[in-house]
Amino acid sequence: EKGSFTGATDAKAGQFELCHGGTLFLDEIGDMQLATQTKILRAIQEGEIQRVGATKIKKVDVRLLAATHKDLEGMVKDKSFREDLYYRLNVVRIETPALRERMEDLPELIDFMLQRLSKKYGTNASGISKDAVQALRHYKWPGNVRELENILHSASVVCKGKRILLKDLPESLPEIHEDSSSEKTTPNIPNDTVERDESSTLDERLQPSVKDEKVGNFGSNETNTSTPDNLSPPPTSISLKESYDIAYAHTRKLTDANLLELVEKEMIQRSLTESGGNQVKASALLGITRATLRKRIDAYSIRY
Repeated sequence: EKGSFTGATDAKAGQFELCHGGTLFLDEIGDMQLATQTKILRAIQEGEIQRVGATKIKKVDVRLLAATHKDLEGMVKDKSFREDLYYRLNVVRIETPALRERMEDLPELIDFMLQRLSKKYGTNASGISKDAVQALRHYKWPGNVRELENILHSASVVCKGKRILLKDLPESLPEIHEDSSSEKTTPNIPNDTVERDESSTLDERLQPSVKDEKVGNFGSNETNTSTPDNLSPPPTSISLKESYDIAYAHTRKLTDANLLELVEKEMIQRSLTESGGNQVKASALLGITRATLRKRIDAYSIRY
């Protein structure tokens, strides 16, 4: 109100009054002081506000949205956040997973942020190289989305072209460059050799078991330790039934728990590889929800 304190030369409506009949967004609600929490609670519970220096109470009708990065339940327990206000606000709750738990969103977030940075600061970067994206995927993101925006802002300022390259990423984050450099230490192997190795990996790993076991007679304890001189080399491609036989011969001595874990872990790894690390697509390939997939990735410590 006018004259309520030095410099108050005119009456001014507060945020609740301005948002009467609409929606008010309160960011970082966990940082609010207890005295302010009391006033917010009154506005929510009674639908009333009182301007500074005023004697009259005004009625307001406002829908509230609140956001925080803090553990409000813990703050309620240590009395730094009002319990009654917490329950008033916590009617419909939406939890956004940390950035490290939704790497499939990274390309879209990067694209959005680069466009916003270009409009706000006039930066030229409108894209990012694949190796830079891959390096960002391996970073743990302790600072969440805000840290991503800061890194992109820094990189877009120093990059010389339209695309952010790996070398443009901040050197103050060695984890990013270490992960990318470790990947580059893989020896150069011709593509056809890689394809042959990948197609025969299962056969090579399991071949000792096939030699020692008589496929089709898994119930027998007899083993064949002799290796005929005219034994033909293993085929480069095998049928689906033969692959099942080989896999079963190799894994039948494992416990049921180990076997199921081995198969599940392999299926998750393959689906993530096929989908390019996109958890939404990978979960669709496996026929499970994204939340379930995320729990399995954490449980098995799968890196992709």
